Amino acid sequence: MEGLIKFNLPEDQEEWNVATKAMDWALLAWDIDQSIRSLLKYGVPPNHSKTEQTPDESLQHLRDQLHDIMEEKGLQFPA
Repeated sequence: MEGLIKFNLPEDQEEWNVATKAMDWALLAWDIDQSIRSLLKYGVPPNHSKTEQTPDESLQHLRDQLHDIMEEKGLQFPA
């Protein structure tokens, strides 16, 4: 069995980017899920000091982590 997806480039560039980076997005979601799990279970993000954070600090940490992973994997939000 074989599957083929065709894109008209450059018109479909954004759709092509989504299709070719799908696994990177899935792994990013898993990483963020693990961070949320750690925050809920221990009150701190993984690999962080044991001092509890305020809700705003926790959310900022997750946002920073999201952007770091996106940069690392060459991902960007659609325009």
